[in-house]
Amino acid sequence: MSKDDDVKGLIANAVTGGVLSQASSSLITGNLGNVVLAGAAGKALEDITATDVTLVTVLIDASSSIGDGGLAKAVRDGQGALVDAFLGSKQLDSVLLALWTFNHELDVLHSYLPPSDALRLNDKNYRPGGSTRLYDTWCDALAANVAYAQRLRDGGTPTRSVVVVVTDGQDFGSKRSQRDCARLSRDVLASEQFTLAFVGVGKDVNFRAVAKGMGVPDGCVLVDTDATPTSLRRAFALVSQSAVRASQGRVQPGAAAGFFVP
Repeated sequence: MSKDDDVKGLIANAVTGGVLSQASSSLITGNLGNVVLAGAAGKALEDITATDVTLVTVLIDASSSIGDGGLAKAVRDGQGALVDAFLGSKQLDSVLLALWTFNHELDVLHSYLPPSDALRLNDKNYRPGGSTRLYDTWCDALAANVAYAQRLRDGGTPTRSVVVVVTDGQDFGSKRSQRDCARLSRDVLASEQFTLAFVGVGKDVNFRAVAKGMGVPDGCVLVDTDATPTSLRRAFALVSQSAVRASQGRVQPGAAAGFFVP
């Protein structure tokens, strides 16, 4: 079976399992490219010993404005702190991390791996430039998460998912729309197996409106208007704390989630 057919089968199972609507399934399979196939990979089922798993997908803006704002090192530091937070968590063995960066291109730096194997951003693998395909990234990342999570569920492993995006700009250049994002978000949130979160950096964009239009609950939106290296590291610290809490089952998945609520 090809990777393409494999992922299509998992998406079909997600429809049967009530995670996706048929409309969302068609949206995913109609845009099934190499990025989704790469993102839907991960640790083999037979190598997972945990009784349940939390999948954490981190999507980090790598557009030129991050570099222009002097924030690249703070992003790298913050992502490293997120990995460290899971390495020090009691839930270490039940968490799998995926890391994506995006600008005018989408890049899966790695699919679902244990935190001990997770990549850390540095000045070679994270060099901001280009525009911001926010909507395409969101849709493809949700598709990849749904497919890999379905693989685990089909194998008998209960799975919860956390998807968080960090961006300093509005969408530019995506093929998918904000409405497409909202459709997928609505479906996965209704399954009560997903927590979706959004971090907006800067004061030139109404990030709460952007996130709402993409279907992210208000309690899962964090806006850093200062957009300084210090404030961005602080925002990543909140992401880390919230993601660990979600892996502990202390953040209720679904539309009523309060990811950033203590």
